Amino acid sequence: MKKFLYLLLLLPLGLLSTACDDDDKVPDVGVQATVSGGVVDDNTIYVVQGEPLTIEQMQVVNNTGKEAAIGVVNYYIDGVGAGQSLVAPYRFEFFTDNLPVGNHVLTAEMPIYVVDYPICFGAFSFPLQVVEDASALPGEPSTATFNGVIREK
Repeated sequence: MKKFLYLLLLLPLGLLSTACDDDDKVPDVGVQATVSGGVVDDNTIYVVQGEPLTIEQMQVVNNTGKEAAIGVVNYYIDGVGAGQSLVAPYRFEFFTDNLPVGNHVLTAEMPIYVVDYPICFGAFSFPLQVVEDASALPGEPSTATFNGVIREK
């Protein structure tokens, strides 16, 4: 009788180890940002001090066939919180009046929700060069699109 009882106690352990391995699968998605107000040259964004730099749109590139959405987008300059975008198209304008001339890093991070997948996160990191005047720009201001990276939890 004791042997039978021990076998019954072991039965739930076998059931617990049969969990789905898809729970940790990162969905086949990407994230893109469209930036305007600066000049993109050699993957660096150049902007004149005092002129705004705008994230026109942040969007998920969805290859899963399931519905997907971006959560709140958090923006940082040199690791310091610069603001958030709460709703699509996640437009955000950076004012460069108080940014010193020189090299900076503009970062955006956001959760990405895809039906039937765990939450993953999208991130961008843009080298940002603030210049004194328009003569220091390597071209004319335009609009550019960047691809971000996707990471797990």
